[in-house]
Amino acid sequence: MPCDGAMAFRPIGVLDRGGPLDDKPVELGAADTELGFNEFEHKTYLAAPFAASDGKRLYWMGKYEVTRDQYAAVTGQCPTPSPAGRLAQSEISWSDAVLFTERWTAWLLQNARDSLPRHGQDYGYIRLPTEDEWEFAARGGAKVTESEYLARTFPVPEGVDRYAVAGARASEGRPQQVGQLLPNPLGLHDILGNVSEWVLDPYRLNHVGRPHGMAGGEIARGGSYITPLSELRTSMRDEIPPFDTTRNAPNRLRFVGFRVVLASPAGGGLQAVEALRKAFDEIKANAGRDSSGADEASQKLLQQMQQEVQHQTTDNSQLRTELDRLSARLAAEASARAEAAREALGAQISGAAALAYTVCRLGRTIAVQQEALQNLEKLDPKLNPNPPGSPGYRMLQDGLAVNRADRASSLDAYSAVVRRAAADLSHQDLDSVLQQVRREYQERSDRRLALLPVVSTHFVGFAERHPVSPDKMLQGIGDLALCPPPAPSR
Repeated sequence: MPCDGAMAFRPIGVLDRGGPLDDKPVELGAADTELGFNEFEHKTYLAAPFAASDGKRLYWMGKYEVTRDQYAAVTGQCPTPSPAGRLAQSEISWSDAVLFTERWTAWLLQNARDSLPRHGQDYGYIRLPTEDEWEFAARGGAKVTESEYLARTFPVPEGVDRYAVAGARASEGRPQQVGQLLPNPLGLHDILGNVSEWVLDPYRLNHVGRPHGMAGGEIARGGSYITPLSELRTSMRDEIPPFDTTRNAPNRLRFVGFRVVLASPAGGGLQAVEALRKAFDEIKANAGRDSSGADEASQKLLQQMQQEVQHQTTDNSQLRTELDRLSARLAAEASARAEAAREALGAQISGAAALAYTVCRLGRTIAVQQEALQNLEKLDPKLNPNPPGSPGYRMLQDGLAVNRADRASSLDAYSAVVRRAAADLSHQDLDSVLQQVRREYQERSDRRLALLPVVSTHFVGFAERHPVSPDKMLQGIGDLALCPPPAPSR
């Protein structure tokens, strides 16, 4: 930064399937909020421009909120470092924050161009995060489990007050020095509390799971030091009018600041155009192949009509336009259905892996209980605290029976999931979805990863019409060498 300053960034990994047009479906918002028109859960898609050394895609987000010293270094004169300079910068408008990103990027291009990451031929640049980028990172991204990601806040094992400047911690009634409390799982400090943070998008209401059509004011995310701790949540978003009509000036609030991301133009430069064109055509073609019989018939009829219109000598430009629009609409709908089918298959694989993990864990418990009963049976009755027939012995037997029944029930459910999913796999790219699930498990060190090869074998077997018997299933997923020990408590 100017004035010999610097800013720390954290990598935010976004797993995709590797193609230039691939992205990741992500869930945002909350289902239990009373402000459904503002925060109701919805699905969106996220991708990242930069390639890590291991092939993953990522964007970079500021580890801390922009401080007063950092803001002054870019927009004014070089500050004298001080404790006050480490306070989160607030009382700036959304436009002020955007101007900061423009000036800093211009300075970087002139003075430290090689420090910027690149996407194809394009250099990265500084900007405000989008709402999707902000919330995905705030929740912990790919570093947390699915249940932790969807929770009210990212995991806070030491209590939310150890992670957020809000409520009782904000007794001074102003922004605090950044980075004084614990970070979220991605290493981001003060992502909740301290100052609310401007994001790039204009505000939109929630139309029961999708954005409303009218763009509104600016958005501040994450709550601030004036927010009660009990109300902090990663879905929290506030609409801020761009202008203060009492002062006839842009809105500059004492509890709103910002952090930045390193982003890139999406195209990646001219050399990437051909790859994007090929990726688009491939997705469109695959969607057509995965369509139902009715869709295929509609596409064939449409193609015949287009060919007939092209050969007519009369002016049918309006009809051609309408047919082209209809063709594009059918292709888009087929692509959406194919994407939904992939997501459903991924969810079924993850659900099956969870059931397999349960079967395996119950197998561990059953083995321990059986060994305990056998040891009691071998003891001298005079030294045995729980001889056969005693209440303690019967309690162990009852526990063993319950766990055996639970394992059988879980195995039945596992078998049903695999069978039902495999019945519809004739048009699914099973290998690709399995690889995606595997990468997600590896990213967050999911304990189901060890069982995924066995689960994959069962899916493939049923998909190829080679069903696996329940005994073979139990033999595979009941291998205690594959069953990981319980996860340590956070």
